Amino acid sequence: MAKNDGWLATERRTRALQMVQERGTVAVAELSGLFGVSDVTVRTDLAYLEKRGLVLRTHGGATLSERHQRELSFAAREQTNVELKRRIGLAAAELVANDNAIILDASTTALQVARALKQRQWTELTVVTNGIYTALELLGVPGVTAILTGGVVRETAISLTGPLGEELLHKVHATIGFFGSAGLTPDRGLMEANLHEAQLKSAMAAASERVVAVVDHTKLGQVALATFAPLERIALVITDSEADPERLAELRAAGLDVRVV
Repeated sequence: MAKNDGWLATERRTRALQMVQERGTVAVAELSGLFGVSDVTVRTDLAYLEKRGLVLRTHGGATLSERHQRELSFAAREQTNVELKRRIGLAAAELVANDNAIILDASTTALQVARALKQRQWTELTVVTNGIYTALELLGVPGVTAILTGGVVRETAISLTGPLGEELLHKVHATIGFFGSAGLTPDRGLMEANLHEAQLKSAMAAASERVVAVVDHTKLGQVALATFAPLERIALVITDSEADPERLAELRAAGLDVRVV
């Protein structure tokens, strides 16, 4: 094998993907110099990642594939549109009453709802979530009982999915469920990019008396792999003031109650 400076193929590909995730794009020449391998070897690595839908090869490098852009790590997503998500979270928390049982999904916007809930006084509030960070956020908050659904841990979302969680949710009745999403359109409703996440969210929505979408403006009009809450199940959409007026008009024309914060 050509000189590799100690880098195995799996290590090169993992590091190349990390760099694309961090920057949005990476050049063949840069990776060749970093790993001490030929341009041909780097292109082979990028072809391997592209075949798995993780990157899209470009002239002289690679960028994130559209699918993987929707499936960024939780840490990366948490750093995007933070102030907008914080405002959405505050507005969502105002809908919660003291004796409610509510559902929060594992989205970064739902995490902001949890942080907003911490700013209020509670005597008896139950929060069911599949988000590990969301549950930890509520740990030790007076008057709040946090329940994790159980299931298989998804690394990118730091969430729990699978039949164990769905079985628990069949026994739950929540006043409100708050859901982020990868996309929201008038004809397809709330969608997720990961099928396992969508299945778990579907069970969460079914267990919720009211489904409230907490989505920043970048999700409006976007289409993802699977619908977990059709339009008729959505009671309210809370989004931010940077939303395209045409997108808002489309949602309202479809009969949705939309609140802009």
